[in-house]
Amino acid sequence: MIPEAAQCVKCGLCLAECPTYGLTGNEALSPRGRIALIQALDAGQLCPDRHGAEILDSCLLCRRCEAVCPSAVPFGSLMDRGRSMVRAKLPLGERLLSTLLSRPGLSRPLAGLGKLLPRAVPAGRLAAQASSAHWKPRTLYRPEGREAVGRVGLFTGCTGSLLDAEVLDAALVLLLQAGYEVAVPAGQGCCGALEAHAGNEGRARRLMEANREAFEGAGHLEAIVSIATGCGAHLHGQASLPVPHEDICEFLAREDVLARLRFRPSRVTVAVHLPCSLVNVLKAEQAVLRLLERVPDLRVREIGRRGVCCGAAGIAAILRPRQAQRLRQPLVEEIEAMQPDLVVSSNPSCRLHLADGDGSGAGYLHPLVLLAQQLIRE
Repeated sequence: MIPEAAQCVKCGLCLAECPTYGLTGNEALSPRGRIALIQALDAGQLCPDRHGAEILDSCLLCRRCEAVCPSAVPFGSLMDRGRSMVRAKLPLGERLLSTLLSRPGLSRPLAGLGKLLPRAVPAGRLAAQASSAHWKPRTLYRPEGREAVGRVGLFTGCTGSLLDAEVLDAALVLLLQAGYEVAVPAGQGCCGALEAHAGNEGRARRLMEANREAFEGAGHLEAIVSIATGCGAHLHGQASLPVPHEDICEFLAREDVLARLRFRPSRVTVAVHLPCSLVNVLKAEQAVLRLLERVPDLRVREIGRRGVCCGAAGIAAILRPRQAQRLRQPLVEEIEAMQPDLVVSSNPSCRLHLADGDGSGAGYLHPLVLLAQQLIRE
């Protein structure tokens, strides 16, 4: 028996918040339906099959249900446990893709091949966004001309240099300006989220162990910060890490850190998308807004309903493009009606997914990139 599953009292408060139940009205595709399936699999009342695997696999892991649950059911970890029970029945393409993307040495050649695919194919659109240049950091950066106030570790993730090299550069600029030494351990890698969500619990643990060892060798750290909220949601609360993880926007928005950052005015309108991982798991949405508010004259407009998934959900937009497009449509319509100059989102898959469906002509950035562009460097 899985004790965490027994916490669910089947009250149904999660139904109105679940994106897949909202699209289908199918109780099996709701949080309590999926928990009931996991309980039946665990008790041996059901055998793993493709139908059960599809029910569990269709969950977007936005964890909105977890955020509103009165019984504090840890739905994210339950889903990873359930998917491990049906891993052999999950689509082979999904298992391969999660393994390839979590190996940077393979994901870059894969992205190169993907650029040959037409943009009409979801994988082709994702590959088109990949950077051809390889981000090669030093293992330690120090602020110039002054004594450091502390040291933080920067988590790059498996796709950081592939999809977010500009964001990693912006993170370094902001942290150094705030007076921090920044350690970027060479031995770090994938956080393990993709493999955990694909039911490969063993490899997910091994990846986290490698990250633990890498950051333990980086000296005394105040925190480990990440730039992608999807990675951050998996790192958050990991007891094996040598120091606590923190979303980088939350770290930069600390009063003592933010006091060392000044920004030039910008007279543009920015639509702010707050990813479900940022809201439901990291609970750091106010930090993003607080940082953007420090840029004088910037017109900030929040889009979407907080905590609601845009449909990207890591690689779900590739695996289930129709579902992803239906969930994205309200946000696209809001962006096109607003006609902002920029759209910012803290998660790469969300940012790419929204940009892919938008015809407004707005630029799409991570908030850190905008902040680094407006930073007054001293």
